[in-house]
Amino acid sequence: MTAMIATAFPSSRGAAYKACELIINQGPKTVEQLLVAVDFGAHGTQQAKITAAIQAGWLHETPAGTIDVTESVREHFAGLAPKEKYAGQITPPQYRPDIFRSQGLSKRYIPNSRGTRADVPAWSVRETVKIVTIKRSEP
Repeated sequence: MTAMIATAFPSSRGAAYKACELIINQGPKTVEQLLVAVDFGAHGTQQAKITAAIQAGWLHETPAGTIDVTESVREHFAGLAPKEKYAGQITPPQYRPDIFRSQGLSKRYIPNSRGTRADVPAWSVRETVKIVTIKRSEP
């Protein structure tokens, strides 16, 4: 004999709804496992919320001591079809014919259109590094 749902089905963001989804996907759970997996709110109200879900007819306690969903809840979730994934085209990267007309870059990264400075301060110039190559002598 299946229990009929006495009240409206819980909100999809509610803890009872998430508990129903979890039980349907993974099987019956103990109360402790449900409290770990689903956020039922403050510690003082957790047991009351599970009891309310059992009284509403969404969950029921099995003889083994676990919490399971009722047949009417299984029928409700069986009627919900999974959302179809969009099978469209991935958009190509944005075409940027000119870096100066691009909206995607910050102004600080755009090079100066008048060129580099002619009067570069001496303190900002790096020392030139001489690269030395070593030839190996063959034995």
